[in-house]
Amino acid sequence: MSDRTPPSSADPQKPASGATPSSAPTSGAEGNWFGFTPVDPSAKSGLVRAVFDSVATNYDLMNDLMSGGIHRLWKDTLMELVAPKPDMTLLDVAGGTGDIAFRFLKKGGGAAVVCDITEAMVRVGRDRAIDRNILSGVQWTVGDAERLPIASRSVDAYTIAFGLRNVTRIDEAIKEAHRVLKPGGKFYCLEFSHVVLPVLRELYDVYSFQVLPFMGRVVAKDEASYRYLAESIRRFPQQADLAKRIEAAGFGAVRVRNLSGGIAAIHSGWRI
Repeated sequence: MSDRTPPSSADPQKPASGATPSSAPTSGAEGNWFGFTPVDPSAKSGLVRAVFDSVATNYDLMNDLMSGGIHRLWKDTLMELVAPKPDMTLLDVAGGTGDIAFRFLKKGGGAAVVCDITEAMVRVGRDRAIDRNILSGVQWTVGDAERLPIASRSVDAYTIAFGLRNVTRIDEAIKEAHRVLKPGGKFYCLEFSHVVLPVLRELYDVYSFQVLPFMGRVVAKDEASYRYLAESIRRFPQQADLAKRIEAAGFGAVRVRNLSGGIAAIHSGWRI
């Protein structure tokens, strides 16, 4: 993995082989696409909720299938960067099942707020917390990343793991992250990203568009949702382009850490 200030995107990475021409997103135009399917932006959030309503009970399985189980290590890496402390409050957006919040508390964090647009995901997270005897320290709420039901300048750290690519207006979500963070607070986005190694990129393309939907059909009985999830990764901005958009929202010292050759990446920045 690498931890560096992102280079200029004057020579952006080409779309992965096998992806359709629509897989090279235009900045700010994500709301026009549901995977590779053009949609009215006003309809996208409902379509996304329907996907996660469908996969909520199999969400951990979904991440295992999509990452080969490595998502657990990626989340551990994210938490190392967050460096939880007893006086810290974390807001985890699109974190309905509680994976990030539970890690935060286990590592010594103070309090966590989990916000997810899908009520079914939040219910799964609450149930998981009860099963783990986590009865305090986590607040659960249903809300939109673009219009967070959270007070301005009220949290020390903001995380969004595998959720930003499903947001209709990515720039609005990043601006909301800036709004709710205290000055000196930090933004972290862990997301499936764009592979930077050519050989790995070709293998990952075959896996994403052939193997993953097949496994979704056989294991989770839901091929369409898994196909959308694979397509949504290709629609997500390149690492350097997303870093520029984070800077445009007012964050400073923006950095990118590629994980597993760029299959995933962590973007971070300070709230100035």
